[in-house]
Amino acid sequence: MNLKVIGTVLCLVLSGCTFSVPQAESALRWAKSLKKDKDNSADEQPIWLASFDERGAVLRPYTTGELVVFANSDGDAVSFDGWIVRSITGFGLSKPVSISGREGVRSVASGETVFTTACSAWEWRPPVWRQRCDQGSSDILLDDEGNIQKISMSLGKKIGFVTLRVAN
Repeated sequence: MNLKVIGTVLCLVLSGCTFSVPQAESALRWAKSLKKDKDNSADEQPIWLASFDERGAVLRPYTTGELVVFANSDGDAVSFDGWIVRSITGFGLSKPVSISGREGVRSVASGETVFTTACSAWEWRPPVWRQRCDQGSSDILLDDEGNIQKISMSLGKKIGFVTLRVAN
């Protein structure tokens, strides 16, 4: 069991506090539904359109551990943890992009380019979760049923902007 889960359980048990993170719950439901649908043919699986640094790709989502990886057979891939895009490969990049941190200080690295940015807490403004960082903002758009429809994240002026959206 990881430390985040233990901390959450202790908070709930010791202080009696409760909280809900609808976007994260939505991402978990969505990822579980992908696992249930993995026996579907490739034509029935959802298709996502991705853009990064003026390049586009058609990607399919796959679950692996705690991440959803959007990928295609051309080597383009974007990993997402339910809140943050964690890595980007392909899209003509010579080196992959790696992102760590969630709130507070976040680090973005690609080859020799490494920087940190300060990020605020996520804010819910229906139907969008938004986080503002020094290098730009991130948005997660939900539909009426709470399913993720679009993910966008600024990675700073030197690296660019990534967007994923449901195509079907």
